[in-house]
Amino acid sequence: MLDFTKDTDWYIAPHYFVRKLNAVDHGLINSFMHDYHENYLDSEQAISKVTELLSSVKDDGTNLGKIFTAGLIDKRNAQLMGLICIKPHQNNSCAELKLFLPARGLSLAVMNELLMWVIDHTFYALHFNELQLWIDKRCVNLVTALHKLKLECFEQLSPVVFFSNPAGIHSSIYHLNERQWLNDTASGVVQFNHQEADQYIQEVVRPYFQTCAAAPMYAFVMDFRYETVMATNKTAHSVGLTHWDETIGTSYKYYSRLDLVTWYFGKRYNPKTATAIHHYARKIFRIQQYVFKTGHPASFIDSLPYDKGIQSYLVTYIPVFNASGIVIAIQSVAFDYRLAGYHEYIQNILEQKKFVVNISKLKLSKREDEVLFLLTCGMTQEKIGEILEIKRDTVATIIKHQLCVKFSLPEVNTKLLVETALSYGFPFSIPESLWCPSVVILEEKLSNWILQYS
Repeated sequence: MLDFTKDTDWYIAPHYFVRKLNAVDHGLINSFMHDYHENYLDSEQAISKVTELLSSVKDDGTNLGKIFTAGLIDKRNAQLMGLICIKPHQNNSCAELKLFLPARGLSLAVMNELLMWVIDHTFYALHFNELQLWIDKRCVNLVTALHKLKLECFEQLSPVVFFSNPAGIHSSIYHLNERQWLNDTASGVVQFNHQEADQYIQEVVRPYFQTCAAAPMYAFVMDFRYETVMATNKTAHSVGLTHWDETIGTSYKYYSRLDLVTWYFGKRYNPKTATAIHHYARKIFRIQQYVFKTGHPASFIDSLPYDKGIQSYLVTYIPVFNASGIVIAIQSVAFDYRLAGYHEYIQNILEQKKFVVNISKLKLSKREDEVLFLLTCGMTQEKIGEILEIKRDTVATIIKHQLCVKFSLPEVNTKLLVETALSYGFPFSIPESLWCPSVVILEEKLSNWILQYS
């Protein structure tokens, strides 16, 4: 199983990832600093001040474990596009987060994704309770991205001009508490003692749950750190593990870890699916935050390929309260969910037309499977052609000379073809080529909450 304490690369957006920097990256850092100076500064005095400010990235071993310095990398040319510096501020519960990004070269979308990730990482991977965010006001896209992340939850401190030279970097400072992050009612969130919460989970929740570890069900418990502390063996098997205790420490808060998604999704993780997989994994993490921050249960359909196949689950998160009524954990219960399951209803209607047939003899090609699935979804031949990027005539040929023949239909009749296929039990699943990861929210209140932070 993966070691979540080890450093990895983090996915931010297409072509961009974050990597932790160390002493061997000095050349890369110096090159970035030079470009940064060129973008923002025209004073030798200011340059020396910035160099001093960024010196924390030159780790000499004395600050190991106290400073997190990473770079935003453009993988197309291995160029350093930004610096991220996180270190304790006054005490170990508050982080000082500084972002150094160029005025040009990065889109608003990339900066928005970077901000989302770095705030999540500071709170949930580095375990700080609050942060002070320092940004350069001259980086307009970064300021705009900050506004898009519900700026009202940030407390803006007095603006500071770092340098006496008017041409120096002018920075704004924002304060954010974890209780405020993605929560409109943070004032009503009660703080609790983590040690007492751990004790309650060990003494009350664990004994209750552990009796079902071997039960044939998908279930797990995650604590207030958003980490799995217990699970059933069936849950472990669904993600390729052999025993439930191997799931301990797994978490959706690692939604951007490249080593994690590569391990879970294998060949299904590629440049075409990367953004969707990371975004949907983050969406599930947001749902977990909703349960912790509101105390309400949540249900959704999860269609991510955890078991190396295209499988869907109907998932319900239930808040676990301690004796004081505070949410300290979540219990998850899931069931296999057939996305194409609507056809069972149609099957019942067509029960009298059901044929006795040896399904094993009906071998469909990849293209036939795609066309048949889209037909059962109600698509026209023209629309199927657009989706599969083939001519409408080609779709008609597949229906007439291949599908109708295989289903032993005496004439070309699309409606009868669909009815016959449904009566045989088709579609068995969504064709891989048409599948994309998805998280379907089943509750309006939860959906509205998630939309605020999309």
